[in-house]
Amino acid sequence: MDVKKDRLPCTVGEQTVHNTPKSQINLNRENFTTSFSTEEMVELLSRLPAFAPKPVCKFIINGRTMFGKLEHKKESSLFIRHKFGKKVVQYHIEQLQSVDILKY
Repeated sequence: MDVKKDRLPCTVGEQTVHNTPKSQINLNRENFTTSFSTEEMVELLSRLPAFAPKPVCKFIINGRTMFGKLEHKKESSLFIRHKFGKKVVQYHIEQLQSVDILKY
């Protein structure tokens, strides 16, 4: 039985690319992070499930910029694991000025 294999990528060595061009994808990360207030962003980050990876964020606390991951939130305290640190540091939520997600 002879089957004609015409225009198949594996027979001629061609490669088919099924990626959509970047011009068609309209993801604007700035709109995502600025559409939430600081309190809403902290609430969303604290409600991530335990199995989900925690995003690296930029926190501005008392005018100082810090990078890290929000581990958890209790009442009026935030517990942040700094980017290269192993211990968790506690901050008061009133001191927090802004939160931006850098990498997720």
